[in-house]
Amino acid sequence: MSETLPHVPDEHAWTQGVIMRDAYYGVVLAGSVAVVWGTGAGAGRVVSIAALCALVPWYCVVGRQARRDDPVPTQTICYQLGVLGLLMTAQVTTLTSSVVLFALVPQSFMLLPIGWGVLTLALFNVVPVVEAVSAPSFGVVAVAGMVVLCVAFGGQFSWWIQRIIQQSRERADLIAQLVTTRAELAESERQAGMLAERQRLAMEIHDTLAQGFASILMLLEAAESAPPTQARVHRERAARAARENLVEARALVAAQPPTELAGSSLPDALRRLVGRLGEETSVATSWELTGEPRGLHAAIEVIVLRCAQEALTNVRRHADAARAALHLRYLPGGVRLEVSDDGVGFDSTPPAGFGLAGMRERVRHAGGHLAIRSTPGSGTVLIVEVPA
Repeated sequence: MSETLPHVPDEHAWTQGVIMRDAYYGVVLAGSVAVVWGTGAGAGRVVSIAALCALVPWYCVVGRQARRDDPVPTQTICYQLGVLGLLMTAQVTTLTSSVVLFALVPQSFMLLPIGWGVLTLALFNVVPVVEAVSAPSFGVVAVAGMVVLCVAFGGQFSWWIQRIIQQSRERADLIAQLVTTRAELAESERQAGMLAERQRLAMEIHDTLAQGFASILMLLEAAESAPPTQARVHRERAARAARENLVEARALVAAQPPTELAGSSLPDALRRLVGRLGEETSVATSWELTGEPRGLHAAIEVIVLRCAQEALTNVRRHADAARAALHLRYLPGGVRLEVSDDGVGFDSTPPAGFGLAGMRERVRHAGGHLAIRSTPGSGTVLIVEVPA
């Protein structure tokens, strides 16, 4: 199976979009410096701007490598403590530097759990609150308004960040589960494909090479006890069977059609099978064709041929029959094969074996039907019907 699996993100949503996050942080920091420059005075303005500017290398060296995790990583804690120290320095000298909180508060909630984020938000506003308490009434109102705005913004943004984080985690988990499930499905399909191919090869080997070897052995055993002239005939037939087996093996390796059907029709191939059984054994064979022969799908012809081979092999090896007949009938919607013998037969349950199981499997896959009728001492009839 060839399928493109979805990419599993190595990072969650809060660690993506680095360029936009850096740009936002830089814009807010530059705005904060501008506000301090316009509202501050004297040495306090210089110290405040220096503290704000120090946030830049601190962020580049430590902050950009900080990450969110549980428990909170040491590097993230160190970064937040450094930010807190520089922020308080800037706030103590120039309170308007608190504008930078519009960047620092979202950043803290991106790196810390919500509880730690709320605590950080409170620490970020310690200096403004203290200043508000000790400042004139106008200053109290201004600072309180800024603190309320910052807290409201931070709370809303923290809720949004937490929601994004939760959705990102759920999405990452779902994608991981999907990838795992697809990998398991691909592996199960691969195993099923291997099993099906192994079963197909087993059936092909049983119906071709194994039967050929059995025929060779029987001919060689017959040659040992036969007169010289007849023994030579048996050996020649065994050699012919070996050459045919070699050709079948090459066709099997090359995934080619059976050699019996190469350049030949299905009736001719079946006629040769029946004639070979009569030549190599003492069984009297007969062949009958009914209906107008027509070309069938290659897979259907292979199924009929393999079933005929297996049935005639069973006649040769197990039936102890004096006569055997093969009848091929072309039906309007398919084809019917009937192989009969007058051998020993069996009771209502056919003997278990790979050959019969293979025949049933082939016919079932083609949507056909296989039936066996037999009575002990009265022979066996095998009927295969396959739709065209």
